[in-house]
Amino acid sequence: MISINDLVHVRPRPGSFGSAEVDPLREADALQEAQLLDSRVCHLTSTAALLFEMRTSLQFEVGNSALLVVRGLRSFDWTSPKQQVPLAALTVVSSVTEQSGEPLRARFEFFPEARLVVAGDLAEFYVLEVQGIGEVPPDYSSVDLEKVQGALPSWSSACRLLQASVSH
Repeated sequence: MISINDLVHVRPRPGSFGSAEVDPLREADALQEAQLLDSRVCHLTSTAALLFEMRTSLQFEVGNSALLVVRGLRSFDWTSPKQQVPLAALTVVSSVTEQSGEPLRARFEFFPEARLVVAGDLAEFYVLEVQGIGEVPPDYSSVDLEKVQGALPSWSSACRLLQASVSH
């Protein structure tokens, strides 16, 4: 087991996991209905990491969470509405990764209304199994933030790496 945060800093060796059956680095909308839980940008290492809830995903049959790491970060552009919305998951309605030019660019559209465009030199996508978070995502209408967060993957969650994909 490794923590999700460790995957951001240490690249796992291929061979101990399978390649991603559904690959958001190569297939448009592969992350449809997944939920963005958190993102981190490390300026020191030029890295961005996106943590996803996968129990709601339409495409993935294995894993309950996923991590997208962009290395050689060039830009991180987040747009959301001005008005505050109630506690809710950010659900992916569109995801596209373009690798044809420099830099690699990943674009995400979310519901409720938000958008993220991240660009960098290389991307890694990991499908993960986090223990102890249950079979279904939490009910966000419960305003108990601690209870909601306890039923979600987090950066410190121990996980098992199931599948991976790396951009070329």
